[in-house]
Amino acid sequence: MSHKVILPPVYTIAYSSAKRAGGGRITRDVLQKALAYSGLPRHIIGQIVLAADTGAPEISQQDFNLALAMAALAQKNMSPTIDAVLFHKDDLPTPELDGVEALVSSSATFDAALDDGAGGRTAGGPAGFPGSSDDPWLSAMAKNPGGAPAAAMGAMTLDANVSGGGAESASSAPPAGGLHASKEHLGAGGRNSVSSGSGAETFVPQISMDAVQWKLDMEDVSIKEAAEKGGLVFKHTNYEVRTRSFSAMVVRRYNDFFWISNYLVKRYPYRMHPNIPPKGFADNRIKGLTRFSSAMLRIPFLRRDPLVIQFFSNTDEFSRVVKVGNLDMDAEEIELDEEAGNTPWTEIRETYAAFDDFYAQVARDEEKYRIQITSLEKIARYKQAIGDELYAYSETIRKLNMPAETSSNSRKFYQLSKAKRTLDNNLNDLSMSFSDVSLLDRSQGEVIKAMSAEYLRRLYDVVISMKLMMDRMRLMDKNKEIQRIGERNLSNRKALAQLSGDSAAGGDSGAVDRSSIERLERLIGDDTTELKKLESEQRCIELRFYQELARYKCYESFLQTHYHRLVEEQIKHHTLVLNAWKQALVTADDLPTNPLDFIS
Repeated sequence: MSHKVILPPVYTIAYSSAKRAGGGRITRDVLQKALAYSGLPRHIIGQIVLAADTGAPEISQQDFNLALAMAALAQKNMSPTIDAVLFHKDDLPTPELDGVEALVSSSATFDAALDDGAGGRTAGGPAGFPGSSDDPWLSAMAKNPGGAPAAAMGAMTLDANVSGGGAESASSAPPAGGLHASKEHLGAGGRNSVSSGSGAETFVPQISMDAVQWKLDMEDVSIKEAAEKGGLVFKHTNYEVRTRSFSAMVVRRYNDFFWISNYLVKRYPYRMHPNIPPKGFADNRIKGLTRFSSAMLRIPFLRRDPLVIQFFSNTDEFSRVVKVGNLDMDAEEIELDEEAGNTPWTEIRETYAAFDDFYAQVARDEEKYRIQITSLEKIARYKQAIGDELYAYSETIRKLNMPAETSSNSRKFYQLSKAKRTLDNNLNDLSMSFSDVSLLDRSQGEVIKAMSAEYLRRLYDVVISMKLMMDRMRLMDKNKEIQRIGERNLSNRKALAQLSGDSAAGGDSGAVDRSSIERLERLIGDDTTELKKLESEQRCIELRFYQELARYKCYESFLQTHYHRLVEEQIKHHTLVLNAWKQALVTADDLPTNPLDFIS
């Protein structure tokens, strides 16, 4: 399916400027410097460049347009991915690249301009973007001589085959000047090698860089307990599961969640995936199932899994879906060479060799996040307790809650003086201010518990997923078995060589030697076949560990969201509390101070 989209002038301006800056061609280096004018963070720009780069010596015009479209989405706080561009093809925002016309052709001039500008925007380049020598994402300049300038574009072509949850390009040769989403781009996680300005080669893991998976605050699923119980004799609780991405509502029981959790372990034994929460109490169970379900739909390879799709979209009973679905339950097949890309296997094996060190780091992360969650939950309880006590205090100084004054007029000092009436009115106002502060403290406790502690709990779940995956890998590791069979195979080969030499020399036991030779040859053949199988399985484990370790590290990018919101909420809270206390101070200063005024 082809879809024509009229491009705004900024695409032509940016492409022409980048073309001039690259001396007639656009490399990754030039593209990254052009995207720097978008004002996006470095890691987002690196992600976009990685998605737009097909590995060709230079960036084509359609890939350049694709990069600008992803940058425009990122500027609108949307996911900068190929899928998002295809989804928004009819309403793509316009990229904002202020000053891109001034993109200079010399990297040295660009870096010098940044140094002279001390981090600010100068005529030579965008604000605060580092030189290539410090950035491992920047590639060395392509060695091919420059090509002819491309014609000014008037439209872009989006060619897509939409199937299931993803979209792939159906055209491998788009018109020049078009925005083309190619199959190589989908997943945006190619294992590419890039060169920094210093000449050192850095490898980018081949993992999906779909930004949704790192946004642990996003929830696509809502779950609530169904009004009716399931089962004829033995009743069980049903849950209504609603998803925005599938626009569906299905009814599932806890056993269905438990079944699909076991399926994930069998289907993807060497990957991180969400873990089913224990049954526990009803409220905690619903929260845990919501976290579990939302996490499944954030992870790209799970979101595309046929059984996961059926779980969230098929309204039939899940047990019936499993029986009649004829779905693949075997462990996923891994194309080693394709998934490894151009990553040297020496690097993958060196990473796996440090397995125990990484496991220790994951264990430290588990303890760290556990302590942080516990501390935040304690702070939330303390905030709520302070709010409760302050509210109780405020009620004691409110006039309506005080003991009634005597009605006797026999003595003058039983009559309310003007100062006493002023005091009572001001104490009522002061009580209201105290009550406001108490409500703010209790609200802050709820926010810390519901947002900050919950966000860390989701990151903690990722750590536990990584630890469980590494436990499975440790149990499935084939190195000891490979070593044992290899030693046995070597011993049999030596014995075969000796028997073959003796048989060639002749003797009375020729028939016996022939039988022994055939037996050893058969054993060696069986061992060789088994070794190849085990070595292939071991390479799968090592490759998946290498990739999942990279994905695990990427989750730390969520800490910016967590701490930004934590600090932002604290600022909001303390601003409101400060204003409430300032109002209370004004009221307190108006309280009468002359003792004689209370008896006169």
